[in-house]
Amino acid sequence: MSKTPYITAIDTTPAEGDLKRFKYLFLAFGASAKGYGCMRKVVVVDGTHLKGKDNGCLLTASAQDANYQIFPISFGIVDSKNDQSWSWFFQKLTAVVPDGYNLVFVSDRHNSIYAGLHKVYPMAKHYSCVFHLQRNILEPIVCVTSTSIFNEIKMIDINCADYLVRIGFEHWPRSHSSGIRYNIMTSNVAESLNAALSEAREHPIVALVEYIRGMLMRWSSVRRESSARYGGLVTLKAEELISRNFNVSTGYLVRHISKSEYEVRGKEGVLFCVDLDAKTCSWLELDMLCIPFGHVVAAAINSKRRVDVLVGEELSRNNWAGGYSMSVNPAGDDMGTIPEDDTLASLILAPPNTRRPPGRPKKTRILCRGEFKRGGIGRKKWNFTRCGGKDPNRATCKMPI
Repeated sequence: MSKTPYITAIDTTPAEGDLKRFKYLFLAFGASAKGYGCMRKVVVVDGTHLKGKDNGCLLTASAQDANYQIFPISFGIVDSKNDQSWSWFFQKLTAVVPDGYNLVFVSDRHNSIYAGLHKVYPMAKHYSCVFHLQRNILEPIVCVTSTSIFNEIKMIDINCADYLVRIGFEHWPRSHSSGIRYNIMTSNVAESLNAALSEAREHPIVALVEYIRGMLMRWSSVRRESSARYGGLVTLKAEELISRNFNVSTGYLVRHISKSEYEVRGKEGVLFCVDLDAKTCSWLELDMLCIPFGHVVAAAINSKRRVDVLVGEELSRNNWAGGYSMSVNPAGDDMGTIPEDDTLASLILAPPNTRRPPGRPKKTRILCRGEFKRGGIGRKKWNFTRCGGKDPNRATCKMPI
């Protein structure tokens, strides 16, 4: 199995005598750095508080693999979520995620995240989690991905409409986004990663890092084996979505235009144009999500073409396997003797200057407005549901296998 080195960085502050005191830590596993090349270029960033005696915050950057599962990219441990710590984290993240016009970040509306991304990633696009927008304006209507109902929003609540105008249309509907964010409309990827690390956030820093390493090693192993066993052209999740869209396409009227172009009339009577060779549809769902939806499926069946060949390369089985081609190994594995000039390995650090607040630390997460627990409450079954549980299209955050 191929092995790649970890990418690490430590920042310190002066302490008594010649000692240095811990300030920041950045960690990206070599397997994550290599596997990121097979991911869609949408990075979700978030921060969560640590519950150990040294306090601090855990910053994360993660993506979604071709099978719609969490792909952790890097981790940071800092004193708090402020401008300086986020800028430092993003500066180190550029070693794994280079800046570019095709890069998209998704996060909540924390001012320090906005400031750090504007400074370190000037070319990348930055969009908001629609659930956090919902929570900010206390209405579920911003979960839509189009501005076609904006006039209805203004009639329901003018203050809500004013807020959406101020933050910019590009932050919530895909139709106004210059970058491609695919299906990632919320920061659920980061929230699920935080939930998976909930138990470990009580550990000391070294134990927390080892817990993360073990978790990523387990995830990589399981997913590597799953992708090797599966023989399709696209991933399991992509196959599931295609099957669902096949059922939706039943009853669509398809007419041939010329060559690979077709006219498809949906059940509502609306016409759409599909070009199978160009992999485009006037409904734009294929362009945005790389998955053939009902109109494209109907056209492909009419032309006797395989539907799975129309799925974007981003969701192919090869990309799924390529994301986990590298192994996550124990620290010190095949490192041998530490070189004398390795200043990081020989560094002796004092703990950070922090004070825990009085009282017993909270063990359970305080739910946000619009969230409630559901299902099992076992350690590996915990999940929460957003949008009040009444919206059939609500986003659900679950800890992955």
